[in-house]
Amino acid sequence: MKKRARGTILGIAILGLVGGGWFGYQQVFTKGLDRLPSKVCDNAAKRETVIRVLPDTRSAKEGAKQENPGRNFSFYCHIYTSSDSILSGEVQVQDSSAKAWADYYRGYGGAGEGEVERVSLKDVQALSKTHMSSVYIPCVPRGVKAAEASQSYALVTEVRVIGKSRTNGLALRQALTDFAYQITQRAYELGECQPTRTFAEELPRYGAN
Repeated sequence: MKKRARGTILGIAILGLVGGGWFGYQQVFTKGLDRLPSKVCDNAAKRETVIRVLPDTRSAKEGAKQENPGRNFSFYCHIYTSSDSILSGEVQVQDSSAKAWADYYRGYGGAGEGEVERVSLKDVQALSKTHMSSVYIPCVPRGVKAAEASQSYALVTEVRVIGKSRTNGLALRQALTDFAYQITQRAYELGECQPTRTFAEELPRYGAN
């Protein structure tokens, strides 16, 4: 065999090994989020939304739980990664007006969390800061008759990313808000909130106007 031919074959073999090695590295060390269920946290949030928030990782675990049906209902969701980034959220029935909710988050986290961005769709409201988002939606909880509910009962959701995120700025705020909205919808169902409602596919986008 001529030297030139042997060199060509060797070069192809090396490229194959390098390419195969890179592919294997990606599959083992970066695709942990892709192996999550298509919907995480008791079928609450889309895997694609989680991937928009968290960076590539070797492995990831998700989980959810609900507690205290009725006036004290709560729903928890988390995604832990082997790279130490965490996406977590809690949804709770609270006695809070929309104004009190917004006022609380205006000062949340201090200057390091930036200014509040807000969007709304009818009576569903959402806001975000640098690393967190919250959703507010009226909810008459299980065990309370709608006609007798004198308090401003609502589901209040708070989600945050801890550690590194895939993106930042408005893109991260939007991904966190989409995640919060998705787990809020699931909590509304699990908490047997009244009135029954049909949810829009998504909330208005930040910066759309």
